[in-house]
Amino acid sequence: MPVVALSLLVACGREDPLNEPAEQFKMVEVDYERAIRLSAAEAAAGELVALDLKEPESDSPVWEGRIADGDGQLTTVRLDATRGEVLGTSAGPDLTDSERRDLVRLLEEARILPDEAAREAAETAEGDVVTAVDLQERDGDPVWRVSVLGVADETAMVHVVDARSGEVLNRSPA
Repeated sequence: MPVVALSLLVACGREDPLNEPAEQFKMVEVDYERAIRLSAAEAAAGELVALDLKEPESDSPVWEGRIADGDGQLTTVRLDATRGEVLGTSAGPDLTDSERRDLVRLLEEARILPDEAAREAAETAEGDVVTAVDLQERDGDPVWRVSVLGVADETAMVHVVDARSGEVLNRSPA
Protein backbone atom coordinates (compact mmCIF):
# COMPACT_ATOMS: atom_id res chain seq x y z
CA MET A 1 0.00 0.00 0.00
CA PRO A 2 2.77 2.57 0.71
CA VAL A 3 4.15 2.12 -2.81
CA VAL A 4 0.72 2.83 -4.32
CA ALA A 5 0.36 5.95 -2.17
CA LEU A 6 3.78 7.19 -3.27
CA SER A 7 2.87 6.61 -6.91
CA LEU A 8 -0.27 8.63 -6.38
CA LEU A 9 1.79 11.49 -4.92
CA VAL A 10 3.95 11.50 -8.03
CA ALA A 11 0.88 11.51 -10.25
CA CYS A 12 -0.54 14.45 -8.32
CA GLY A 13 2.43 16.64 -9.20
CA ARG A 14 4.94 16.15 -6.38
CA GLU A 15 8.30 16.28 -8.06
CA ASP A 16 10.19 13.70 -6.03
CA PRO A 17 8.46 12.28 -2.96
CA LEU A 18 11.19 9.65 -2.63
CA ASN A 19 13.64 12.25 -1.38
CA GLU A 20 11.31 13.09 1.47
CA PRO A 21 11.19 9.92 3.62
CA ALA A 22 10.33 11.85 6.77
CA GLU A 23 7.37 13.34 4.93
CA GLN A 24 6.04 9.93 3.87
CA PHE A 25 5.90 8.58 7.40
CA LYS A 26 5.60 11.84 9.29
CA MET A 27 2.80 10.56 11.53
CA VAL A 28 4.41 7.17 12.32
CA GLU A 29 6.15 7.73 15.65
CA VAL A 30 5.85 4.17 16.97
CA ASP A 31 8.35 1.81 15.34
CA TYR A 32 7.83 -1.92 14.90
CA GLU A 33 9.78 -2.82 18.08
CA ARG A 34 7.57 -0.67 20.27
CA ALA A 35 4.44 -1.85 18.43
CA ILE A 36 5.43 -5.47 19.13
CA ARG A 37 5.92 -4.75 22.86
CA LEU A 38 2.65 -2.81 23.18
CA SER A 39 0.65 -5.42 21.26
CA ALA A 40 2.05 -8.31 23.30
CA ALA A 41 1.31 -6.46 26.53
CA GLU A 42 -2.38 -6.25 25.61
CA ALA A 43 -2.71 -10.03 25.37
CA ALA A 44 -0.33 -11.21 28.08
CA ALA A 45 -1.18 -14.88 27.59
CA GLY A 46 0.10 -15.09 24.05
CA GLU A 47 2.79 -14.42 21.49
CA LEU A 48 2.82 -12.04 18.55
CA VAL A 49 2.44 -13.87 15.24
CA ALA A 50 1.75 -10.93 12.91
CA LEU A 51 2.14 -7.16 12.83
CA ASP A 52 1.15 -4.87 9.98
CA LEU A 53 1.41 -1.09 9.55
CA LYS A 54 -1.81 0.15 7.97
CA GLU A 55 -1.90 3.43 6.01
CA PRO A 56 1.55 4.69 7.07
CA GLU A 57 1.30 7.71 4.78
CA SER A 58 -2.01 8.87 6.30
CA ASP A 59 -2.69 11.17 9.23
CA SER A 60 -3.93 8.17 11.24
CA PRO A 61 -1.55 5.24 10.73
CA VAL A 62 -2.33 2.09 12.71
CA TRP A 63 -0.30 -0.95 13.72
CA GLU A 64 -2.44 -4.08 13.68
CA GLY A 65 -1.03 -7.00 15.65
CA ARG A 66 -2.20 -10.57 16.00
CA ILE A 67 -1.47 -12.41 19.23
CA ALA A 68 -1.90 -16.18 19.49
CA ASP A 69 -2.59 -17.85 22.82
CA GLY A 70 -1.41 -21.34 23.76
CA ASP A 71 -4.38 -22.90 21.96
CA GLY A 72 -3.85 -20.94 18.73
CA GLN A 73 -6.75 -18.56 19.33
CA LEU A 74 -6.00 -15.12 17.87
CA THR A 75 -6.56 -11.67 19.34
CA THR A 76 -6.24 -8.57 17.17
CA VAL A 77 -4.70 -5.49 18.76
CA ARG A 78 -4.94 -2.09 17.02
CA LEU A 79 -2.45 0.60 18.04
CA ASP A 80 -2.28 4.26 17.10
CA ALA A 81 1.07 4.41 15.26
CA THR A 82 1.50 8.05 16.25
CA ARG A 83 0.99 7.92 20.02
CA GLY A 84 1.19 4.22 20.78
CA GLU A 85 -2.25 4.15 22.37
CA VAL A 86 -4.32 1.00 22.16
CA LEU A 87 -7.31 1.67 19.92
CA GLY A 88 -8.93 -1.64 20.72
CA THR A 89 -8.67 -5.38 20.88
CA SER A 90 -10.95 -7.97 19.37
CA ALA A 91 -11.09 -11.64 18.63
CA GLY A 92 -8.87 -12.42 15.70
CA PRO A 93 -9.94 -14.32 12.64
CA ASP A 94 -11.37 -17.76 13.29
CA LEU A 95 -8.97 -20.53 12.43
CA THR A 96 -9.87 -24.15 11.82
CA ASP A 97 -8.67 -26.71 14.36
CA SER A 98 -5.95 -27.75 11.92
CA GLU A 99 -4.79 -24.14 11.39
CA ARG A 100 -4.66 -23.58 15.16
CA ARG A 101 -2.60 -26.76 15.66
CA ASP A 102 -0.21 -25.68 12.89
CA LEU A 103 0.14 -22.22 14.42
CA VAL A 104 0.87 -23.64 17.87
CA ARG A 105 3.47 -25.96 16.35
CA LEU A 106 5.15 -23.06 14.51
CA LEU A 107 5.27 -21.04 17.73
CA GLU A 108 6.76 -23.97 19.64
CA GLU A 109 9.46 -24.45 16.99
CA ALA A 110 10.32 -20.77 16.57
CA ARG A 111 13.38 -19.68 18.56
CA ILE A 112 13.70 -16.23 17.00
CA LEU A 113 11.30 -13.56 18.23
CA PRO A 114 9.52 -11.31 15.72
CA ASP A 115 11.52 -8.23 16.70
CA GLU A 116 14.79 -10.15 16.20
CA ALA A 117 13.69 -11.28 12.74
CA ALA A 118 12.63 -7.74 11.84
CA ARG A 119 15.93 -6.31 13.09
CA GLU A 120 17.84 -8.82 10.97
CA ALA A 121 15.84 -7.87 7.88
CA ALA A 122 16.05 -4.12 8.52
CA GLU A 123 19.84 -4.18 8.94
CA THR A 124 20.28 -4.45 5.20
CA ALA A 125 20.09 -0.68 4.59
CA GLU A 126 20.07 2.49 6.65
CA GLY A 127 16.68 4.16 6.94
CA ASP A 128 14.54 1.17 5.96
CA VAL A 129 11.16 0.89 7.66
CA VAL A 130 9.71 -2.44 8.76
CA THR A 131 6.05 -2.40 7.78
CA ALA A 132 5.01 -5.99 8.53
CA VAL A 133 6.15 -9.15 10.32
CA ASP A 134 4.30 -12.43 9.93
CA LEU A 135 4.97 -15.97 11.19
CA GLN A 136 4.47 -18.42 8.36
CA GLU A 137 5.35 -21.94 7.32
CA ARG A 138 7.82 -22.67 4.54
CA ASP A 139 8.44 -26.30 3.60
CA GLY A 140 7.13 -27.31 7.03
CA ASP A 141 9.48 -24.97 8.90
CA PRO A 142 8.62 -21.76 10.77
CA VAL A 143 9.78 -18.53 9.11
CA TRP A 144 9.20 -14.86 9.71
CA ARG A 145 8.14 -12.95 6.61
CA VAL A 146 9.33 -9.37 7.11
CA SER A 147 8.23 -6.56 4.78
CA VAL A 148 10.61 -3.62 4.61
CA LEU A 149 10.20 -0.35 2.75
CA GLY A 150 13.31 1.54 1.71
CA VAL A 151 12.00 5.07 2.17
CA ALA A 152 14.98 6.67 0.42
CA ASP A 153 14.44 4.78 -2.82
CA GLU A 154 10.91 3.31 -2.50
CA THR A 155 12.10 -0.28 -2.66
CA ALA A 156 9.69 -2.67 -1.04
CA MET A 157 11.39 -5.91 -0.07
CA VAL A 158 10.25 -9.10 1.60
CA HIS A 159 12.78 -10.91 3.76
CA VAL A 160 12.20 -14.51 4.80
CA VAL A 161 13.95 -15.18 8.10
CA ASP A 162 14.39 -18.67 9.54
CA ALA A 163 12.46 -18.62 12.83
CA ARG A 164 14.84 -21.17 14.33
CA SER A 165 18.24 -19.72 13.44
CA GLY A 166 17.61 -16.09 12.46
CA GLU A 167 19.28 -16.62 9.08
CA VAL A 168 17.82 -14.58 6.22
CA LEU A 169 16.80 -17.27 3.75
CA ASN A 170 15.53 -15.06 0.97
CA ARG A 171 15.20 -11.41 -0.04
CA SER A 172 12.93 -10.45 -2.89
CA PRO A 173 11.02 -7.43 -4.15
CA ALA A 174 7.52 -7.21 -2.74
